[in-house]
Amino acid sequence: MTLLLLLLAAQVTPELTQHVNAGLKAKNAGDLATAIVEFQRVTELAPQLAAAHVNLGAVYYDSQDYAKAIAPLRRALELNQSLPGAHAMLGASLLAQGFPALAVPHLEQGQADDLLGVALLESGRERDAIDRLESSLLKRPNDADLLYYLSRAHAQLAKQLVDRLAGQDSPRTQQLTGEAQAAAGQREAANQSFRAALTRRPDLRGVHFALGELALGTGDFAAAEREFRAEVQLTPGSAAAAYKLGLVLMNRGEAQAALPELERAERLQPGMPETLLELGRTHAALGAGPAAEKAFRQLLEHERTSALAESAHFQLAQVLRKSGRIAEADREIAAFRELRSKRKN
Repeated sequence: MTLLLLLLAAQVTPELTQHVNAGLKAKNAGDLATAIVEFQRVTELAPQLAAAHVNLGAVYYDSQDYAKAIAPLRRALELNQSLPGAHAMLGASLLAQGFPALAVPHLEQGQADDLLGVALLESGRERDAIDRLESSLLKRPNDADLLYYLSRAHAQLAKQLVDRLAGQDSPRTQQLTGEAQAAAGQREAANQSFRAALTRRPDLRGVHFALGELALGTGDFAAAEREFRAEVQLTPGSAAAAYKLGLVLMNRGEAQAALPELERAERLQPGMPETLLELGRTHAALGAGPAAEKAFRQLLEHERTSALAESAHFQLAQVLRKSGRIAEADREIAAFRELRSKRKN
């Protein structure tokens, strides 16, 4: 029921009806300043009518004058608690004014999950915020505000957990420290932290992998192979570890040894672009042209503009040229050059 109908049902005076009509007309025309004046008069003539205060609050809200929207919306809810629209606007106004804890109950009753997630986050309730924000993100997956606040919520929750772990004396703490040091480029310190963690707990998954990455970054392929092999033994179901072992073996010129590791990585996680590129290179090095071509084309089905796609076009051209398919090879080289030009720009 509209405000006008509510007023008529209450047997209002002609003067009140006149201000209601003028306010609605002004609001619909986008003349919010006039609408505010008219609805302010309506609240004076009918102070016990919740709908009158809702309309005044709504116009202030639409004007983004959240400070002034709060009082009439609160008054409306004092007169009638069952106004979800008023709850939603009041919650949003309180949030905009920096009162997230006060906003939460109103946003809950107004079922405004997106803003409720923000209010919960700013009230220090990260876990509850994540649930609401993720629910809203399902409906609006590309909403920049939701992505921003959800990333903040996850980051704050992660920091709390990291701080709790950092306060302990455990192998996991040393592993975490090593990861932070590696990310900061402190290779030697990271190496020491990872090895300290393994000394205390040799079965820690991921530590040998991290050590292998450190060795790979310095070009020490022998050390990298040892670490990735150790990781593969600990976690035979890890496609990433199998891929890295295959990659290192290829860098050492051991294509025959690399092939089963890369094939296993592909079985464990089919379609991983990095694996397909290396698998194609390995097949090509072993003279298995059709298998190499298949791997490169699989990669290009999913990767079209990345550095991996660029490399795949180039490698595929070599395979095709070697098999005598010159025209096809030339097309791949053209695609390679076009993609390289676009990526440089």
